[in-house]
Amino acid sequence: MRLPLALTLLLAACGQTAYFAPPPATSALRVNARADSVVVAEVSIPEYAINQEIPIQQADGSLTTDTDRLWADLPDRALAGSLARHLNQITDAQVAVEPWPLRGFPDIELSIFVEDMIVQVGGNLRFSGTYALGREDGPGSIEPFSVVVPVPGEGYQAIIAAHEAAWLLLAEEIARKL
Repeated sequence: MRLPLALTLLLAACGQTAYFAPPPATSALRVNARADSVVVAEVSIPEYAINQEIPIQQADGSLTTDTDRLWADLPDRALAGSLARHLNQITDAQVAVEPWPLRGFPDIELSIFVEDMIVQVGGNLRFSGTYALGREDGPGSIEPFSVVVPVPGEGYQAIIAAHEAAWLLLAEEIARKL
């Protein structure tokens, strides 16, 4: 028995997964870094945010996801790539995600520990944690960060855009410390 074409297309559309990638964001900030090279060594994000599902906080505080609406990349990988891209744009340092692709060692090793990366009920993204700058030539530092960014509209594309905006703000903060 063959299904009519319209019914076949309808059934196929019901099971489609949509993938969302952050839209490009740019910064007007320019910083002359003291370091010549930086590696984004580690990005640690909470368990609820590690998968491709996009968690959204509900009124009762729980986090829910839609398995048909996913990040186009793993969120920790997307964050690492975003930070490297922004730091390359903002600073005059050479920045790459680990493994370090050049000879020798980078001047600074950047590690990020994310405590919260939650789209809140009120329509804001809360992004907080700590970052560590390990210096090859001296003492490093560990700094807290806390960013709240409004989700600029409805839907998953707006949610992903808010993540990119928060990551850009973190990159600007880190750039000032390099």
